Amino acid sequence: MHDVVTSPPSDHRTDQQRRILAAAATCFARSGFHGTSMQQICTEAGMSPGALYRYFPSKESLIGAIVESERTERAQLFQQVFNAPSFLDGLAAGLVTILTEDTLLCAKLGPEIMVESIRNARLRDEVEPMEAETRDMLRSAITAAAAEGQIDSTADPDDLMVLLQAIGDGLLLYSQLHPEAKIADRIPAFSTLVGRMLKPESGPGEHTP
Repeated sequence: MHDVVTSPPSDHRTDQQRRILAAAATCFARSGFHGTSMQQICTEAGMSPGALYRYFPSKESLIGAIVESERTERAQLFQQVFNAPSFLDGLAAGLVTILTEDTLLCAKLGPEIMVESIRNARLRDEVEPMEAETRDMLRSAITAAAAEGQIDSTADPDDLMVLLQAIGDGLLLYSQLHPEAKIADRIPAFSTLVGRMLKPESGPGEHTP
């Protein structure tokens, strides 16, 4: 008679995964992706390497799971954009949330993930599906804003999507590099500047003030 190997109950498995991801995020934020070993993550999580590897076989799979775990939060942020009085109001509120909420792991690890994804194809493959989803949501918000006349409808939505995402990523990086700049407090001013850039062109006979 052979012993039957069974998987952990689903609730226990989910709790263990969350525990490991929280430990990994702490280690990555403290020491960086390359500076963190799987053993350090085991120590932070308080479990053996064998137990950890049952859930995540590599650091890349851990980062991918961290990004995946934030899918609901990202969807909520974009719902905030769609429900806001204006497209720019929604973007500004979302950026403030990303810059100030400590619970958003991807925000804390964003620069680390981006840099490592540039040179690590395995990690890029883990992250890209969620990145593509984010781009689609931002493009949809841009298209809706243009249809409502909030922004210049002649601008290419893909151009605006890339530009706005680059601005957001840059602000996240700058806020971590220069916390004294208090980027979150500057978002209203930045929103005004971006609004001027995206303002619909004046019609015939109209003058832009």
